[in-house]
Parts: sequence; structure tokens; C-alpha cells
Amino acid sequence: MLSFYTRTDLENAAALSLPNDIKALLDRRIVQIFNDGLADHTHLVVVFAEDTEAALVEEIAFSPLEQEGHRYGTPSFVPRWDILHDHGGWFELVFCIGNAGWAVVLLIQDAQFSSFPDLRVACRGGILKT
Repeated sequence: MLSFYTRTDLENAAALSLPNDIKALLDRRIVQIFNDGLADHTHLVVVFAEDTEAALVEEIAFSPLEQEGHRYGTPSFVPRWDILHDHGGWFELVFCIGNAGWAVVLLIQDAQFSSFPDLRVACRGGILKT
């Protein structure tokens, strides 16, 4: 898992050596975050196939698959994400928090063998192609 919580973290991300697919997506998203003036209001997290739900909860303080005690897959679950995109090999989930422009952006690897398979299933279940 890679986590970019501050403006400096986002600026330093360009120097990371990453596979081309995630590097290109990460670079595009960071440019957009800066262009939109949101670098001080965005927590960007790259979630790899080996990352677990527990690790993600520790990083962002919530699970994308739980909402007010209701778990993904139950009839009463309502997704809390505001945006879901399929970028071909990577999903993007955006959670807008409050009215000040603050957001958590997750870039999630779409890998067949995942330590967090329900997240992949949830993303595949509500896809908006980009």
C-alpha cells in the first residue's frame, strides 16, 4: 500500500519507481489534484492486491465495504463512495468528506488473486468505464 496524505507526499510520488500502469494513473490523478487546488485536502492511497482490509482500515480509518454497520453484500448496504471508475487494471474509488473539498481517493489493483477480494467484487459490481 502506498499512502500520500500531504502535499509533499503527493509531490514526491513522481519519483517513485512503479509499474507503468499504476504510475501513469497515479501521475494523472496527482496532476488533477494539484490543478484542482485539492493537494491539501486529498488523501490518495494505492491499494495493491496483497493489501488487506485491516491494513486499509488502519490507513484511512474506515472500510469501503461497511456503512453504518451494514456490510457489502447485504441488502441494507448502501455504498459510501461518491465515484467509482474502472481504469483497466485499476479501480478508483473517491469518498468526498464534508463540504470543504476533502476526499479520500483509492486506486485499487484489479487482480484476480487479492487479499481483499470483496473490494474487487464491489468495484466490478458498480463500474463506470473511463
